[in-house]
Amino acid sequence: MPSKYGINVELINSSPTSYDIDNSRPIAIIGDDTKLNGLSVYNDVELALGAVGEGSVKNALLDLQATNLKTQIIISAFGKDAGEGEVIETQNANKAIAAITALKKSEQELSLKPKFLLCPEYNTSGVWEKLKQIATSLRAIYAIELTSSDEVGIKKELESIQTHRAIISFQKVQRIDKVTRGASVFLIALYAKIMASSDYGFAQTYSNRVIDGVIGIIDTIEYLQGEDCEADRLRAIGVTCIFIDNGIRAWGRHTRDTALGLESLHSIVIFDTIIDTLFESQKEAIDKQVADMIKQLQDDLDTFYRKLIANNVLVGYEISLPSDLNTNEAIAEGEIYIKQEMQEMPLISSVHNKIYRVTKYSQELVKEL
Repeated sequence: MPSKYGINVELINSSPTSYDIDNSRPIAIIGDDTKLNGLSVYNDVELALGAVGEGSVKNALLDLQATNLKTQIIISAFGKDAGEGEVIETQNANKAIAAITALKKSEQELSLKPKFLLCPEYNTSGVWEKLKQIATSLRAIYAIELTSSDEVGIKKELESIQTHRAIISFQKVQRIDKVTRGASVFLIALYAKIMASSDYGFAQTYSNRVIDGVIGIIDTIEYLQGEDCEADRLRAIGVTCIFIDNGIRAWGRHTRDTALGLESLHSIVIFDTIIDTLFESQKEAIDKQVADMIKQLQDDLDTFYRKLIANNVLVGYEISLPSDLNTNEAIAEGEIYIKQEMQEMPLISSVHNKIYRVTKYSQELVKEL
């Protein structure tokens, strides 16, 4: 408490607040299990394997184990109804949908929010749509596996899919223990590894990287460098392909949402990360006086975006307080609008080498002689 008379000194830290990026990338696995039910969290794959019984959750964990990925695992499990037939399949698909929906409460129940969603072995349109909805709410990336294995069938399946958050694959691969599996878990593990490789790894992509944990491709595709081929055509419509070229590689990072205008999945992840960081860092400004916070918010943002430019996440940015939004009425109600324009660092899609045959260097040969 300051003295009533004389001189008082108060130290105030007016330096910009650090906007710390949360670079953890927990993976949520949704599926059936003979032991677990509901939500649970584990600090690594091995601990999760020790807790589960049999079922699709264990199968996905074995895929992750083969990649040697180190990350936290969230499991949303349900008991699978035994039997065969359309009715049983529908019942189990509905259970999977309910288990996906349960992830909306993961942050409150587990103090952890997943950044990747996996529901392998449940490839129905209803499951895919629910994955899309929950991934959008959580700002997460999810994976789906198409049931077709030829280009015509794949294009037909894609007609009803519009998304900017999915890694879409169709190929079966051979795990290191020679078990045949879908590719989705391995692709998610690859992306998670790339993101965790550095503080700003979220600005990178999994495409054109070697996939860990896989020793063979069951459903091979045509890939020809410098020529129109099946791999490039499928990549262009949002499918991630796998082929052999100095290792078994992923090929594809494109979205299937023309309305949004973001064609690359890495752009989605960059803006998701920025949004999550702003949510976490600016929450302390709520219920504080406008005069105290408005300049600090601008200064903090400026420092944050400068770091992103220095680390090749952004190309440029501009921060402003537009007068048409920050009206007298809005400010009086405590509503502040900060306009932020930014451009993310683009990734190379192709390199064009133009080679010309000429004869103008013939005299060089004469000079040498």
